[in-house]
Amino acid sequence: MTRQRLAPTSTLFTQTARITPGARVLLLYVDDPALARWAVAQAGTGGQVWALHASHHALQQLDRLPGLRLDDAVYPDPAVHGPADVALLEIPKGREFVRAYLWTAAQALRSGGQLYLAGPNAGGAKSAIKDAADLLGSAPVLTYKSGHRIALGTRPDDLHVPPGWADPPPWEAQTRVFERPEGDYTIVTMPGVFSWEHLDEGTALLLDHLGAQPGQDVLDIGCGYGILGLAAARAGAQVTMVDDDLLAVRCARASAEINGLAARCTVLPSDITRAVEDQQFDLVVSNPPFHRHIEVTTTPGQRIVREGYERLRRNGRLRIVANSFLPYDRVMLEQFGSVETLADDGRFRVLEAVRRRGGAGA
Repeated sequence: MTRQRLAPTSTLFTQTARITPGARVLLLYVDDPALARWAVAQAGTGGQVWALHASHHALQQLDRLPGLRLDDAVYPDPAVHGPADVALLEIPKGREFVRAYLWTAAQALRSGGQLYLAGPNAGGAKSAIKDAADLLGSAPVLTYKSGHRIALGTRPDDLHVPPGWADPPPWEAQTRVFERPEGDYTIVTMPGVFSWEHLDEGTALLLDHLGAQPGQDVLDIGCGYGILGLAAARAGAQVTMVDDDLLAVRCARASAEINGLAARCTVLPSDITRAVEDQQFDLVVSNPPFHRHIEVTTTPGQRIVREGYERLRRNGRLRIVANSFLPYDRVMLEQFGSVETLADDGRFRVLEAVRRRGGAGA
């Protein structure tokens, strides 16, 4: 392993964190295989290294590493992963999401166990380190490099939730009611899931132009807490929802159950459409993500267009909503041969393309 293969945050961990042979280690929100290999090597054959992540794809990438134990629980459980000696937390986006990791990591650490947390300054590292200090008593910054910083906290004998963290607890699912013209939805949601506190404008616009029909097979890619899929199921469709976010999968399943639509909804963890590669659908819908950490990227949306095309039957439709500045219409035109704008409110557009060639069905 060479340092050049490590991401900036991973470099801070390898240069600063101390893992002794035989240690029990938690890797939280870490998706760099090089860092995971380093941690396994440091712990040695007598150690134990667990990786927990909210991304299904990230866990699949880490699954190839010998000596690394994986868990899709997202947050550590003291009964399963503790008492840990060291935890490395790569700071995720969203303060409530960070607090959920901090609290569950601290619970899984032994008294005197060490929590290293690192991330980009532009990604909320300063507020995360402040929260770690509030929880653990102190979390001094160890070093800075390339716009990133790393801090270290030590688990005290007694843990107390800091004021304002547990109202409600960000590590637990919550319910919200979203009012819609077609009827209200009770949604199960939690920090870390896209637009977890409210119905975002883009999704609301796509709901206005969803177009699901009774008897159709509908695929919702990047389903989040599941409201698009729930609307399609209410319209009489049979719905499959997929998301790379394991918290979203958990919430979407619970949302389908609480709305009495579980019989019409299947929810799967998936890297785009990999979990449904052997299936075809009449309608594919999506509000594509366009952020990776703190960067804007259209790569997931482009994959949704291309893989959505492959999952459609002949004459099947892809409908997506996106910010007006994102060029998904060009990708859809290239893949499908034509694209139509169904709605445009100045900020978001609903785009539709129809698969006219290939595919199953008449």
